[in-house]
Amino acid sequence: MNLTDEQRRSYLARVGYDGPLEPTLEVLTALCRAHVRAVPFELLDGPDGVIPGIDAASVYEKVVVRHLGGACMEVNNLFAALLGDLGFEVTTHASRPWLPQDRAYTDTGDHMVLVVRIEGVAYLVDVAYSQLIAVAPLKLDGSEHTEHGWRFRVVRAQDGDDHVAQRAGAGGRWSPIHRFTLERRGGEHFATILALYLTPGTGSPIPRTLMCSRVTGTGKVTLVNDVLIETSEGGTERSSRVDTPEAARAALARVFAGHPTLAERGTRIWQRLVGDAATAPTSAAAAPAPTLEETSA
Repeated sequence: MNLTDEQRRSYLARVGYDGPLEPTLEVLTALCRAHVRAVPFELLDGPDGVIPGIDAASVYEKVVVRHLGGACMEVNNLFAALLGDLGFEVTTHASRPWLPQDRAYTDTGDHMVLVVRIEGVAYLVDVAYSQLIAVAPLKLDGSEHTEHGWRFRVVRAQDGDDHVAQRAGAGGRWSPIHRFTLERRGGEHFATILALYLTPGTGSPIPRTLMCSRVTGTGKVTLVNDVLIETSEGGTERSSRVDTPEAARAALARVFAGHPTLAERGTRIWQRLVGDAATAPTSAAAAPAPTLEETSA
């Protein structure tokens, strides 16, 4: 997608950015910070039976014109279009999220990430992921970056040429976030993933999962069905249950601050997936809600 001047201005206004636009690391970092604070991560289309368009033009209409959010293959793809328009060298890649309960990565490269090269140096960039990741671009050389007491880095995989994004909290232990290849992956690859996840009858958990998140001033807040995960200063994480309509409305109001349409839609989905199942007189309860790192984005 080639942005017009008006579209570029509207996009930058949507994320609240009015700074310089040269293709530098400082500008890239500032754009990342503005983007994640303004645009929520959300997978509301899946539970509503909608297969969204993931091309940059469709996502522009959704995120900028309609003032909504989106998932990785939507929002990161749109962000790549903006960066390219501003003169950055940017490519899209496929990443495999880490599943702690299985002690393995997902089988498919179902998370889109960006690699941006500035003066010959490659950086991992990601403005749309469900769980806690670095907001700032990360060099691919293993150097550490700290945000709110959490440390982040990207290292080479020990068993190949892939790279692994990692984080460490207050306990100091490095844990994998996802594993990505430097081989480019574009719309055709992610359209296949989207069909696999959202086409009825595939057995995917996405249509039965309410998942949304938002970067805050002190970390991140994420809701996955009836599980609220909050990361905060000092590299700490806390999980709690969202088991009443009042609690659900409050949690969704935090995630979707400034986005009342999304908050209302999320509340309806929560009631259908969690609230109705909890009060059903039979055993037809919803599937157990996955935790933050059990569901890939």
